[in-house]
Amino acid sequence: MSKHAHLTLLERNIIYTGIRNNHKIIEIAVSINKDASTVSKEIKLHRYMSYLCSLKMQCANYKTCKYNRECFSNCPDYVEFKCKRRDRSPGACDGCSNINSCRFTKYKYDPLKAYESYRDNLVSSREGVNLTQEEAKAIAEIVVPLIKNGHSPYQIVNDHPEINISEKTLYNYIESNIF
Repeated sequence: MSKHAHLTLLERNIIYTGIRNNHKIIEIAVSINKDASTVSKEIKLHRYMSYLCSLKMQCANYKTCKYNRECFSNCPDYVEFKCKRRDRSPGACDGCSNINSCRFTKYKYDPLKAYESYRDNLVSSREGVNLTQEEAKAIAEIVVPLIKNGHSPYQIVNDHPEINISEKTLYNYIESNIF
């Protein structure tokens, strides 16, 4: 396993190639020296719906339906459609031999879209204050009097776990004049 937690664009391209070549998640993971759960989460998190099934209900008995494909919720023949490729390993429909004839909802994986989504999320999670005004007021009611009494942010965070922020975050909020 690689000590670097973040997937690169190259690793995402390898994941995509593995999906297209019908490799299992574990095989893809070994090829990029990552844990299988990392690869699985990456695919599930960044795949996108490329086709939405137009059927009322996605029934595995669609082709042999006795009720003229007029699906209803308590149909005795209803069996939820499950696709091993889409729902399990590798988690996307890219490279599937049945992709053109399949009538059910399809998911695809695009390494560039996945990487851009990851970068956007990474940048946005490090910008600004992640608090609503109500949350900021509630924390301020606890923190401000303690700071005025000479308590350190370390002491405040340890004595008041209900504020649920780290010492570093509290320092950042104080330096940003949030309180």
